[in-house]
Amino acid sequence: MATVESPWILLVVLMLCIVDAAFPPVPSESVVIAVATVVAKDHPEALLWLGVIAAVGAFTGDQIVFRIGRRLGDRRPKWLSGRRVSKALAWATHAIDRSGPILIMTGRFVPVGRTAVNLAAGTTGYPVRKFTIAAAFAAVFWSAYSIAIGAVFGHVFGNHPLLALVLGIATAFVIGLLVEIVTSRISGRRRDAKAASTAAPTDAGDAGTTAAPGSPDSARDREEGVDLR
Repeated sequence: MATVESPWILLVVLMLCIVDAAFPPVPSESVVIAVATVVAKDHPEALLWLGVIAAVGAFTGDQIVFRIGRRLGDRRPKWLSGRRVSKALAWATHAIDRSGPILIMTGRFVPVGRTAVNLAAGTTGYPVRKFTIAAAFAAVFWSAYSIAIGAVFGHVFGNHPLLALVLGIATAFVIGLLVEIVTSRISGRRRDAKAASTAAPTDAGDAGTTAAPGSPDSARDREEGVDLR
């Protein structure tokens, strides 16, 4: 237990939360949940420091990725050319203008989505102030959510720490998956609605160009052999 409460553990959590913003395979969320699970029952006072460190790390990492995006602009280096990353970036770039703050907050719970949203916000020139406020709320909420999951399972299964750890990580994974599914569906519906709204005026414009049967244009068309029926 002393090892978990060590300042070195908090430093590790801080670094993992920063790196995770740019490199999703780093399991910062799992580590935060694991530490919360271990300390929740016997040392609940350590949860506050863990929450502060996790939030600061998450916010710092998101800011770094956002700044990288602003420097890159329209450029796409090789490390962003992967199929999954390219697809996530295209989705985030398309959605960031419509629902920026909500997307930044929900994106924090989706591993690849988090990196894509922050990077897209930078490359599209999203306002720094708006991003900073949204990223701060997202970091605090994500930290509190991760610690809450670990604390709940740590208290309920305090005598079985390994089971508590597995259940906590699995719960976080399922919640992240659900957030990704819901966000993707909402984005898809909005995209379909936008496509339908832009197609309607075009169809109406095309219909308006058809000559009326009794108009001069209609008579000229008949003379030229055009069948309007």
